Amino acid sequence: MLAHRFGPLLDAVWLERRQRFLLDVALADGTRLTAHCPNTGAMTGLTRPDARVLLSRAANPKRRLAYTLEAVEADGVWVGANTQNPNRVALALARAGHAPLPASIAVRPEVRYGTAERVDLLLTGPDGRRTFVEVKNVHLVERAGEASFPDCVTLRGAKHLAALAHVVAEGERAMMLFLIQRHDCEVFRLARHIDPAYAAAFDAAAAAGVAMVALRCRVDREGITAERTIPVLDLATGRAEAAALPTAALGPT
Repeated sequence: MLAHRFGPLLDAVWLERRQRFLLDVALADGTRLTAHCPNTGAMTGLTRPDARVLLSRAANPKRRLAYTLEAVEADGVWVGANTQNPNRVALALARAGHAPLPASIAVRPEVRYGTAERVDLLLTGPDGRRTFVEVKNVHLVERAGEASFPDCVTLRGAKHLAALAHVVAEGERAMMLFLIQRHDCEVFRLARHIDPAYAAAFDAAAAAGVAMVALRCRVDREGITAERTIPVLDLATGRAEAAALPTAALGPT
């Protein structure tokens, strides 16, 4: 399913990332400009000078930076770099009734709950039970064919996992959705060496019954297409079944 569509995109070349939110690029004719970088993370593996990038133009003509970074070419594929897009993709899938999101009769984004302040999606199923869904952007590949998360230490991410475990303990359902913005991965594994505390929080949440799902997407000039779920290697045998949620059918991609 094409879950997020890009408008016209501008080709450029990566020059330098400044202050996290500023990306200097060069156009084919040599013109240099500064684009907005909507990614507060380390962007490990993507910050290579001279890498090809795709930029979208802001709808607001009065915005200070007219262009936004959408994707970076790495390892021969387009990799989504806009961390706002995974939530948009997940919301589109939920509203359309597509897997791996649970079948639902009501979909609400950005709902306050627990100690995590806001959950990315709150879904109400036909049985009346709610599913709390957190979405994480994944772009890191350290070994060929294997997507990894996180790419830097994330205290906030560990906090989200603890909050999801808490809602499961209260009788609700919860899902951590690792949305992979590249299509060259066959499996997902935690980058435990980058953030051991996050890995510990993941293990505790999975043991508590939080569903851990990795969804591979294809990024191209048209947009972001949800392809299929891939195995989460960190789940012990049998734990994936225990944490499974009833899902809608995945439609044509």
